[in-house]
Amino acid sequence: MKAHSGAWVAWVLLGLGGPLRAAAQEPTLQVARLAGEVQLDGLPDETAWRIADSLTALTQREPTSGAPATERTVVRFLAAPGGLYVGLWAYDREPGSIRHAQLRRDADFSSDDSFSLLLDPQRDRRSGYLFSVNPNGAMFDSEVRGADDDNPDWDGVWDARARIGPDGWTAELFIPWQTLRYRPGELAWGMNLRRYIRQQNEEVLWRGWMRQQGLLFQQEEGTLTGLDNLPRRRLLELRPYFLASGSRSERAPLPSGQDSVTAAGSTDLKTGLDAKLALAPTMTLDLTANTDFAQVDADRQVVNLTRFPLFFPEKRPFFLEGSGTFDFGQAERNTLFYSRRIGLDNTGSAVPLVTGVRLQGRVGRERLGLLATRTGGDEDAWDLVARVKHDVLSRGYAGLMGTLQHLPGRPARLAAGADFQLPMLVGGQNLVFSAFGAGTRDRAGGAVSTAWRLFLDYPNDWSDDFLAVSRIEAGYDPALGFVRERGILRHTGAFRLSPRPGILGIRKLDFTFLEWDVTKQLDGSLSHSSFEMRPVGAEFESGDAFEFNLQRTVDVPDLDFEIFPGSTIPAGRYQFDRAEVQLTTSPGRAVSAELVASVGDFYDGTSRELSPRVDLRVAPHVITALEYTVQAVRRPGGDFTAREARLRFDVAASPRFNTTLFLQWENESDRISINARLHWTPAPGSDAYLVWSSAWPTGLDQGIRWSRPLRGTLIGKLNYYFRI
Repeated sequence: MKAHSGAWVAWVLLGLGGPLRAAAQEPTLQVARLAGEVQLDGLPDETAWRIADSLTALTQREPTSGAPATERTVVRFLAAPGGLYVGLWAYDREPGSIRHAQLRRDADFSSDDSFSLLLDPQRDRRSGYLFSVNPNGAMFDSEVRGADDDNPDWDGVWDARARIGPDGWTAELFIPWQTLRYRPGELAWGMNLRRYIRQQNEEVLWRGWMRQQGLLFQQEEGTLTGLDNLPRRRLLELRPYFLASGSRSERAPLPSGQDSVTAAGSTDLKTGLDAKLALAPTMTLDLTANTDFAQVDADRQVVNLTRFPLFFPEKRPFFLEGSGTFDFGQAERNTLFYSRRIGLDNTGSAVPLVTGVRLQGRVGRERLGLLATRTGGDEDAWDLVARVKHDVLSRGYAGLMGTLQHLPGRPARLAAGADFQLPMLVGGQNLVFSAFGAGTRDRAGGAVSTAWRLFLDYPNDWSDDFLAVSRIEAGYDPALGFVRERGILRHTGAFRLSPRPGILGIRKLDFTFLEWDVTKQLDGSLSHSSFEMRPVGAEFESGDAFEFNLQRTVDVPDLDFEIFPGSTIPAGRYQFDRAEVQLTTSPGRAVSAELVASVGDFYDGTSRELSPRVDLRVAPHVITALEYTVQAVRRPGGDFTAREARLRFDVAASPRFNTTLFLQWENESDRISINARLHWTPAPGSDAYLVWSSAWPTGLDQGIRWSRPLRGTLIGKLNYYFRI
């Protein structure tokens, strides 16, 4: 017992002491001072770049952890009065092999070569900003919001240019001081950087190059020095918008094949304002008035072949920025705050957002968040969310959160909870323990219903395992949250092994011994369960991958439910076994593909499912993605075939001018919809949009009546950004 206790104490000390060792060995890079400006053209050839310190020592994380980078990389920094300049020289002995398909802002760079910079201005090793650029000068950014976690929906005001040359590619980034949050008098920031070379599927980093680490592993970040005498943040940032829209009459199809007008067409002129007020260097008050989200991408149309509600991600900018502050619970299953409960009804249609206030930032060891909104229309509600996180140990936190919704003529609905997360290094490996508990009541003095979850995670390269248990009472109902199912006790877990044999071009094998989800009613009876084994899976050095899965599902619905129009599953107990194959080719190819195919039992019958996706990339202007899903179900209660189809077509003239056409269809609602968007960025922070949306019924005897859509809307919108 004493030996085992000593071993555990040593492991815990290693976990807590890891950050101290990292800090002691932390490398530094000096920023050079620049009196004027440099021309942002993607070619860092000004004299000022030559006097700056060079960072060149990058190390492979993939494919060979610890080996030197196969290509030379040079990075330099210049501090100007207006912001931070970053110069990149990404040498390549085969410049014709450089991948550069993406041009759209915040596109998926997994198909391209890229360079990423992590800045930690508050040097707390748990927050910061990520800026990425590809050889086209396309930009991607995100906000680091916790241990190995970032929010890619954050959009900062910055700029970048890049060029491909005979020796590789170069880039220049400019990040205004105003975009960042830092304490006055701070002389050094945390920093890390990464380069991805797509042809070799090679990832190289300055720090954190071990496989269980990575760019967001801030315990291993280096230091950027020479940042003295930085300017204070401007007091106010403003983004007024102006919008003009016109809509056709809305129609509803009739059984006869004709249609009826349900709402007359209209035209509208609208204006509103978003503002940021710098209350302190690390604290921001956001204000929005008469808010509009016309430019937001349309939701995906999905055929739901389960008896549970679907979770749709948030896409509206006001709720996306700083969203990590308000995370509480288990994503997509049980969250105390789900921002789509504000300003959207149950069908996803917009409810007017009259005004909104959001306060967020850091004070000492506390990260604070406060959100208050007023919605109009038929809802006429006040909504309030408050959040605080206190730093614990090197990367963890303990937090509290509360929500309130007040509707006219109804009692206020309250919810509150506490949570913590403790990421540690144990023997050099990641170990994360987290938990939350929350309660709700529908009126003051009413009964409290509770929910809780315990979670233990071991997210590492050679093995990625977890164990969790959660309980949700039947009356638990957060007014501003999302709960997939209530009145349950749920056990989940997985044991996986990922060896690296180093033969036959295999980068990593993937074995899942067992992954399970057992959900019971609170009386002990089974609600549903699923089990999956992966006898074999592999990722190749080429970027291709495959996996073969065996699945068993048990479902015990206590009520009949319609799974598809005209097909009802009776209450009862069902057990079905399935086999699944997934194939993926490297996204670095001009044409890449994904395929998921499965066959087996399905409730009281059988089903065959096929889901192919093909991506075509013509560098650097055109990207086409085509998805199709078909599931043919044969059962005594009624055969049916569920189908979904999506086409996305991106054409970009430059990183600041692009168009997108998104077409989708599914045969549950028998509707085809189109969302077309033109986006121009005349200057960083300012945007112009032209958006057209329309939809038509399908499955009619006379075919699609293109001249009589169910709806049609054309919107022009201009956002203008300036600082005071």
